[in-house]
Amino acid sequence: MIFYFLLDTLHYIKKLNITNFISYAQCLEDFILYCILYDINNGFYIDVGANDPNYISVTKSFYLNGWHGITIDSLPNMYQKLLNINLNIGASDNEDSLILSINGGGSSVNKKYFRVNRATIKIKVYPLSEICKKYVPNGEEIQFCKIDVEGNEKNVLLGFNFENYRPKVFCIESVEPGSIIPDYKEWEYILIENGYIFGYEYKVNRYYFDTKADYIRKRFLNLEKYINEYNEIQKKKNLKYKIKI
Repeated sequence: MIFYFLLDTLHYIKKLNITNFISYAQCLEDFILYCILYDINNGFYIDVGANDPNYISVTKSFYLNGWHGITIDSLPNMYQKLLNINLNIGASDNEDSLILSINGGGSSVNKKYFRVNRATIKIKVYPLSEICKKYVPNGEEIQFCKIDVEGNEKNVLLGFNFENYRPKVFCIESVEPGSIIPDYKEWEYILIENGYIFGYEYKVNRYYFDTKADYIRKRFLNLEKYINEYNEIQKKKNLKYKIKI
């Protein structure tokens, strides 16, 4: 058992390509997910609240490396730019029509976070389980699900069927919109009750892994080290760029 653990650890370190990784995400979500799921080729993802694929995108790096998946965004201007299976809808606990307060990447259907004098639009929302049933190919394994819906995370999770669909990793924004106030206690219990364990927290996101994919647990142990290494590499690259200019 120890031999295979060491062998997998060496294989893990060998395959990581920190130096050449390009992150398109706001808080290194794509890099962190890459460090956890480094050995998956042509994987499948779900991105709820996908935003612009060229600006703070969690899934662009994966897409460019042969992955595919479902990208969901309720803003029409974002939807027109998205990659893969592109859905201009919202996700929630029930099929419904909701009012979306428009604030760019901070747009929300949660009235608690509506902005004064902001435009609003009516959008269709569906349970995430129904979206998966319609768009996830038969037999496809979901590697990760990222959720960033500005205060509606709980309803998205309530609308998910954990028996039929088991992403190995969840990446979920865990603070109130536009703040650093934690709000994960409102929805974390849903993951725990359905067999997921908290693995890591970085800036505004928390990461959870499926207990049925317990081999992933050890891959969280070195994340802090890899993030520090990656940030140092980027600082050096930026410094070289400035010197050339």
